[in-house]
Amino acid sequence: MKKILTIIFLCLTALPAFAAEKETTFDRIIRTETIRCGYWIAPPMIIKDPNTGAMSGAFVEYVEELGKALALKIEWAGEINFGTYLQDINQGKFDMECATGWPNALRGKQAEYTNPIGYLPFYVYVKAGNKKFDNKLSLLNDPAIRFSGHDGGTNSLAQQKFFPKSKLVTVIGDAPQTEPLDMIKFGKADATMVTSFEGNNYAKGNPDTIRRVLSEPIRIIPMTMTVPANEFRLLSMLNTATNELMYDGTIENIFKKYDVGTNTILRVAKPYEVKK
Repeated sequence: MKKILTIIFLCLTALPAFAAEKETTFDRIIRTETIRCGYWIAPPMIIKDPNTGAMSGAFVEYVEELGKALALKIEWAGEINFGTYLQDINQGKFDMECATGWPNALRGKQAEYTNPIGYLPFYVYVKAGNKKFDNKLSLLNDPAIRFSGHDGGTNSLAQQKFFPKSKLVTVIGDAPQTEPLDMIKFGKADATMVTSFEGNNYAKGNPDTIRRVLSEPIRIIPMTMTVPANEFRLLSMLNTATNELMYDGTIENIFKKYDVGTNTILRVAKPYEVKK
């Protein structure tokens, strides 16, 4: 009898521990049938209508197609702050970052990344007419050069790595993605680093203000999504759905719809293709 009572006592005392077990992001998504996405604005990948709030763009359509394939609703929960979004994801402010990811080594310590759907060439941009640095990027590593970038953003991290002698002028993490380019336009900075699609899009809307420095890309950035640390079940689900969209041509059709050429976004080689 004493042995039975001891077992019952142990079972009862263990119940609060089980009850207090934290719900995973994967479990919450399955329970609510909804993925709450954090995002940033970067046409033509992520576009938000200022009047209606409607979301569009190549990456937005990919995420929406992902939701359809998984029979899950996509909720565009809000814009991210580049300085805090990894903590926000891990604390459940939103479920994922659904806006091209931009993984790097430091971020990989705090989050997981999905398989890429393409690769973004990352270049240096300067004021229109300035050809001083063409194929001479080392000249940018100078205390007289002012680099603009987001606090915690990839452009700021790249400045610290590739041009540490230059001066970094930061904007707040949730400032518009175009602000570092605006700083060049208005003479508040000499250079910044953005992807080719961002630079091309800005130049179209602001002719004769900026130009890309002629060189090889500073780095190649995988286009992914960011999920909370240790959410490997969620990661596996998203990768399986992404592969389906990759192999059935959905992702390439989205790129074509938005006139995204192979120079703007480098394509992912399919594993069954033979290299020529």
